[in-house]
Amino acid sequence: MSDNELEKIRQRKVERLMKLQSMPKEIINIKNEDDLNSLSKEFNDKIIVIDFWAVWCAPCKIFTPIFEKIQQEYYQDFIFVKINVDENPMVAQRFGISSIPTTLFIKGGQFLRKIVGVINYTTLKQILEKIRSD
Repeated sequence: MSDNELEKIRQRKVERLMKLQSMPKEIINIKNEDDLNSLSKEFNDKIIVIDFWAVWCAPCKIFTPIFEKIQQEYYQDFIFVKINVDENPMVAQRFGISSIPTTLFIKGGQFLRKIVGVINYTTLKQILEKIRSD
C-alpha cells in the first residue's frame, strides 16, 4: 500500500471518529420539516429513529419511557427523534402517518421500516439490533 492510500484510510477513520463524537446524546425534538431535512443531511449515513406522537395520545405516553430507555442505550449507533404530529402535520403526512404512536426508521431520507402502535422494550431492542446488523 502506498503512503497516499494509507493517508486516505487514516483520513476516513478520523472523519468517522469526528462524526461519532458529534452524534446527539439526547432525543431531538423536531420543530419542522426543515429541522428533519437538516438532520437527515448531516447524518445521512446514520439511521434515524422517529417517534411520531401527540400530547393527548395515551398509548404515546406508554411508549415514551420505552423510547427514552432505548435511546440511552443506543445513542451512539442511532439518532432518536420525536415529532409531535399536531405541531408538524406536514412531516406526518410526508411519511404517511395515520395512527400514533408510530415509530419510523429512515436513513439518508429513505424509509427503512415503520411500526404502528406501542411496542415493548425487548421488541424495539431486537429491531434495532437487526437493523444495525443489516
